[in-house]
Amino acid sequence: MDPFSLRLARATTERGPLCVGLDPAPATLASWGLSDTIEGLRTFSERCVAAAMETVACIKPQVAFFERFGSQGFAVLEETIHTARAAGLLVIADAKRSDISTTAAAYGAAWFGETSPLFADAMTVTPYLGLHALSPIFDQAKAAHSGVFVVVSSSNPEGRALQQAQLGSSTVEDSLYREIGELNAAAGDVLLGAVLGATRPFDHGPVTQMAGPLLIPGLGAQGATPHDVGERFRGLGNTLVVAASRAWTDAGPHVRGLVGRATELQQALRTALS
Repeated sequence: MDPFSLRLARATTERGPLCVGLDPAPATLASWGLSDTIEGLRTFSERCVAAAMETVACIKPQVAFFERFGSQGFAVLEETIHTARAAGLLVIADAKRSDISTTAAAYGAAWFGETSPLFADAMTVTPYLGLHALSPIFDQAKAAHSGVFVVVSSSNPEGRALQQAQLGSSTVEDSLYREIGELNAAAGDVLLGAVLGATRPFDHGPVTQMAGPLLIPGLGAQGATPHDVGERFRGLGNTLVVAASRAWTDAGPHVRGLVGRATELQQALRTALS
């Protein structure tokens, strides 16, 4: 199997940068006329995957919205991941895990273990226990030819004070970009990418030097437009993955509406980034 970074670059070149988010919140299920039950969750997920396989390179299930249903929710997530990957979609598990030592290794086994029913092409992690503490996750990702997106510059305003705090002569976020680049170089592979919110102005230098792919949330409900994405990210050499969740699922509940919205967003992003 090719490394995740190559599969992602190839898939986004062929299909476009849009990644659709599966965020089955109670309000979203209700807006689709679905009950906030395991049956509603399964119907939502099946329709999303059916629409995604026609229009995008990857999907991003938000794990918490499945986790809230307990073991049955995880069973639906397993089915969703399996069906999506079998259809050729890349799956980014938006799990935002973070821990140290054997617990980090357990998270790696959950999402990248060869026999794990949750096996994903990539997952999100948070680095604020120390980026190097997550090495057991990174090691398992490399062995599985999967990838990891480190939450560096999130799209929520509450994170900015920490992310932009000074750490020596640099900010915390710019230091993280540098560390990610160093880890990629040491691994001899573009194993790690970063989460960088679409609503955030940023210095292109550290992001370019990181050399990893970018997962870009914030399109739609959080305020960013395709034009904003183009203005901020056009010209970067990084592989770009632009996530849309409510901006996409608001076009439900029917597969045809989801396909149409994804097609519109995909074209708008291609135009803005060209």
